[in-house]
Amino acid sequence: MSIPARSATFSVPGVRGAVAALLWLGFAWRMVGLTAQSLWRDEVDVVFLATRPLEQVLAMFVSPAQNGVLYLLLMRPWFRLVGTSEFALRYTSVLFGTLALALMWQVARKLLPGWRRKDLGNMPLWAVVFLALHPYQVWYSQEGKMYALVVALALLSGWSWLNAMHRGGLLRWGGYLLATTVAIYTHLLAALLIPVHGIWFLLSRPLNRVRWRGYLLALLGFVLPYLPLIGWQWHYLTSLDYQTGYPFTPFAQVVRILLLDHTRGVLPTVPTLWLVPLFFLALAGLVVGLVELQTPGIRNGGPLLPVAGWVRWGILVTWLALPVLLLHGVSLVKPLFVDRYVIWIGPAAAMLMALGVEAVRRNAGRLGALLAGGLVCLVVLLWLWIGWQQNRVPLKTQLREAVAYVAGQRKADELLVLQIPHTHWAYRYYTSDFGPDPYRGSEARLAPWMEGLWTQNGLPDERARAEVDRVLRERTRGYGTLWVVLTEAKMWDPRGLMVEWLDAHGRLVDRQRFHQVEVRRYRLQGR
Repeated sequence: MSIPARSATFSVPGVRGAVAALLWLGFAWRMVGLTAQSLWRDEVDVVFLATRPLEQVLAMFVSPAQNGVLYLLLMRPWFRLVGTSEFALRYTSVLFGTLALALMWQVARKLLPGWRRKDLGNMPLWAVVFLALHPYQVWYSQEGKMYALVVALALLSGWSWLNAMHRGGLLRWGGYLLATTVAIYTHLLAALLIPVHGIWFLLSRPLNRVRWRGYLLALLGFVLPYLPLIGWQWHYLTSLDYQTGYPFTPFAQVVRILLLDHTRGVLPTVPTLWLVPLFFLALAGLVVGLVELQTPGIRNGGPLLPVAGWVRWGILVTWLALPVLLLHGVSLVKPLFVDRYVIWIGPAAAMLMALGVEAVRRNAGRLGALLAGGLVCLVVLLWLWIGWQQNRVPLKTQLREAVAYVAGQRKADELLVLQIPHTHWAYRYYTSDFGPDPYRGSEARLAPWMEGLWTQNGLPDERARAEVDRVLRERTRGYGTLWVVLTEAKMWDPRGLMVEWLDAHGRLVDRQRFHQVEVRRYRLQGR
């Protein structure tokens, strides 16, 4: 079947206009409710780490088990320019998420045919639609962390590889080397891109017979920048004593978590029946997509990678599955699975769904276009609803609300107890002016305060209780009123011995619950 050079419905300017509109819509959707959720612990860490003296940030490059240093360096001048408000922190992720949509268009044109076809046949365009509304991608495009940037860099790395394989040239391979290096120094597990692209190369017959020199030089180029990474992390990979802090996740649970992430986002309660259209389109793309990719595309002088359809299908499947398998393999040695660490498989899932739309349209007879359109409408409406709920329902730790409550009522002579102790960075941040240095003078705003007690010391219960009694009597001496902020408290005090002591030696006069945070005010007996 031939494809017309131009069509009345999707001429080149028309398609480009549609892509531009999608970029604006994707940007606008990511701006909705940008500051509706409080910053959680990791986002507060970004502000703290990025606003430290430059030499301390640079030292993270040679500190073991550090991650995302390039992201922190990128945020430093931004914070100096616009301050450290929640909006300032998260707006950069909106921009990175929008950039990912533009890169998605370029990558999808390399892998999916039909970018000038009529009706619902524009698969690259549908891939952009699905990524623009993808609730999981939207969530991390509204979070002050590096994950939206990692998705964009993974797409840039993939596009650079595809472009270098298509057209060759040392400059193109150098661009691929640079994009991938930046991705890895932005998040260490982006290193999984290298074996993913290695499989792509093995699949890409006959191009691999003529591009092997450039690709080999690129692989050799990876050695120098990654030798420091291997040195910094080697102890943590080989030491039997080092624990990552993550529990081991069985592979079946890994698959279930990722399936839910890439269909319902982070919203915990979505009826499974509502997800059926999503699974149907993804399975149609996975099973029937191989056939659809045999459709002739624009090869000579056009963007489509000039390889067989099964190769492009294999590229998508490898992109989706191999990072998960590799991460699980690493976790068999050192548990390391966190779903967001492989968030960059999302574009592959979106392209398989776009393939599913085409598969339904072409194989469902006269009602194919109607059925495909109906499925797309269901997916769009569901993802819009989920995206809206992700903003309305409290899902992140409500540190902002808890700190505002305590700071608004606490008197200068009342002791503040923070459990976990790490919460002090959030208290300092949320009592600041959100300027370029929000932690300046923060000790005065925080004092008097103490760290919550750590009771994972292996002591028997009675000895642990005696130690808690001794420490708290000493540290609370001279204070009649205590404010206690509890968040992730079981991480630090799984036996609840500190609260047990407070309940026994004080009177609870106020108690407020926020999402994943509890605030208590005690009046100590006899004081």
